Amino acid sequence: MNRKLNIITNLLRRSAVLLLGLAMLASTTLVFAHGGMEHVMGTVVKVANGVLTVKTAKGNVDVALTDKTELTSNNQPAQVADLKPGTRVVVDVMEQGKTKMAHSVKLGAPGNSEHSHEAHK
Repeated sequence: MNRKLNIITNLLRRSAVLLLGLAMLASTTLVFAHGGMEHVMGTVVKVANGVLTVKTAKGNVDVALTDKTELTSNNQPAQVADLKPGTRVVVDVMEQGKTKMAHSVKLGAPGNSEHSHEAHK
C-alpha cells in the first residue's frame, strides 16, 4: 500500500511541477506578445508641450507624444488636435528611463459623468 501511495505522490508532484513550468512559460509568452507595453486608460486632461495628461482611476499620468505616435479614432487616423479634454483614450506606453512614451493612442467618445447604457446596445 505504501508503494502505491509513493507512486501516486510522485506523479502528483511531477504534474504540479510541469503545470507550474507551463504556467510560467505561458505568462512569459504573453508579456513578449504584448511587446512589453503597458496600457494607460482614462480621459484626456490636457495636451501641452508634447505631453498628454490622462486622468486614470489611479490618478493623472503624463505620456510624451512623438512624431511616431500613432493616433486613431474609430480605426481612422486622428490628429493631436482631436485630443480634447474629456475624450476617452487608451494609450500603449513604452518606458524609456523615467519617461513614458506613447506608441499609440486610441481615441473614444468624450466621457461624461453618467454611464450611458446606449453604448451597450
